[in-house]
Amino acid sequence: MSLTTYLSIVRLRATAKLQAFAATEPVRLRAALTSLALGVALAFPALNAGTAETIGALGAVALPILVGESTRTKVTPAK
Repeated sequence: MSLTTYLSIVRLRATAKLQAFAATEPVRLRAALTSLALGVALAFPALNAGTAETIGALGAVALPILVGESTRTKVTPAK
């Protein structure tokens, strides 16, 4: 098995696990992504204010949209 084939298999398995995790635990996924973004912000404090503001705005808008609706449907009582 070549290295590229092995890496492709690993990538596909990681993608499948991430999709399953996102479907079953959207709140934990949001927390993990937020922690990752904050970790990157701490690791690279030399970002200028404009870039940091853009990253913050994207995180504030994109994360709730990505996982908010599925989270809302899971916690809303069934009719």
